[in-house]
Amino acid sequence: MARDDPQINLRIPADLKDRLDRASLKTKRSLTAEVVARLEETFRAGNEKDAPPAIDTKTMDLFADHVAGKVVKALNEIEKKRTN
Repeated sequence: MARDDPQINLRIPADLKDRLDRASLKTKRSLTAEVVARLEETFRAGNEKDAPPAIDTKTMDLFADHVAGKVVKALNEIEKKRTN
């Protein structure tokens, strides 16, 4: 990175900073390079520059079960009203 690249100042939890420090040592990158590489990877993983990260299968299944439960409940209430 060039010295004239923009800078940001941010606060992060100490344990996250420690993890980044360890990762940068392991990858033999500066802390800045490690953070930049990890941020770049999150954008690449989304296949679009501003896309949100993909939802894992377990989370999607839990969400689908939750929605299905609400649909079944609503249909049951409609059926009760129809038979009364």
